[in-house]
Amino acid sequence: MAELVTVESSDEGEENSSNLTSEECEKRCQAFAEITSTDTALAMFYLQDRDWNVESSLNDYFQSLGETSGTNSLKKVPSTKPSSNTTSLNSNQPTVSTSSTPASASYLTTMPPILQPEKEGQIRILSWNIDGLDPDNLQSRTEGVCSILKQENPEVIFLQEVVQRSLVILKSSLTTKYTFYMGYDNPALLPLGAYFTAMLVRKDCVVTDNVKLVDFPRTKMERNLLVVQCRIKSIPVTLMTSHLESTAEYREERQRQLRIAFNEMEKSREVMTTIFGGDLNLRDKELTGISSKPHGIYDVWESTGKRPEAKFTWDLSINDNKQLHLKFQPRCRFDRIFVAHPKENNNDKVKVRLKPVYFELVGIQRLSSCRRFPSDHWGILSHFHLNG
Repeated sequence: MAELVTVESSDEGEENSSNLTSEECEKRCQAFAEITSTDTALAMFYLQDRDWNVESSLNDYFQSLGETSGTNSLKKVPSTKPSSNTTSLNSNQPTVSTSSTPASASYLTTMPPILQPEKEGQIRILSWNIDGLDPDNLQSRTEGVCSILKQENPEVIFLQEVVQRSLVILKSSLTTKYTFYMGYDNPALLPLGAYFTAMLVRKDCVVTDNVKLVDFPRTKMERNLLVVQCRIKSIPVTLMTSHLESTAEYREERQRQLRIAFNEMEKSREVMTTIFGGDLNLRDKELTGISSKPHGIYDVWESTGKRPEAKFTWDLSINDNKQLHLKFQPRCRFDRIFVAHPKENNNDKVKVRLKPVYFELVGIQRLSSCRRFPSDHWGILSHFHLNG
């Protein structure tokens, strides 16, 4: 659940004063993202502040990296992004660009290569708070979420703030490909208006061995931890998702819940890789304040280079689904994914079976059906390489 927090940093957005069409804005965002090997979220930051001038935005971006020329820098730095899927700004539901001619063709003559590892050599895990608590445009927003999930086709999906109405839409769209596990014991006991977590695993490559719920004894918001032990492409993995206690005043309870989750990770990593993610509502100082945090648990965003354009997952400076009466809108990293590698031969050495290699944001473009984003959170998508 999103709420007001102490802001780590802020930017103030501006309206598009150039009267460009949405198609042209999308085209320029895609051009910037492809040229810089970044995301369209970062593209919007630069372009909106520079009246959508691509050349000026590129020059400023590369100068911020210490480069003197954006076009020259392209020849030096090839992209390392594993996937080139791009969501569309203007279709009723997001679509993947499959055109053989890149959207940035009018701005770029030589594109850096995009490395695409073999599909069998990677897995992707997507986590997203889909904001089912917001009743406005819930159907079209959830349909937008479904379309993005289909396009990305990750092996595993963690969802938070699912409600019964959005669950019906999700199941009608995704049950052919995914098995659903829910963050509750008995749906008949769910109160009206309840929200919960869900985990989806792809039927063609995930074999489930065990599912359990771990209670948070002191929760005031009916939060818990959903745990699925499985094999993903023959790799034993424990998957965990949660929506930790919300709002600043519940910091101590959120830290207790995080300790419980980390303890589960520590137990599981004795025998297999463990991945935990969700809307954790975390402030960095809360994480560093947990003295019992086990050694060997890694934040995937940090492990993959701390890309600034993929840092903020609840970013009201861009995402106006919710706005606060403040001069600067909050930008927070509430949503996170952690990985713990299994210990090898009962000693301190680890065997890295799933190596995190890339971290990106999804759901960062508006749906034309309602002119809103699918959620007030961006989804986070982690790429892992399989190491045998």
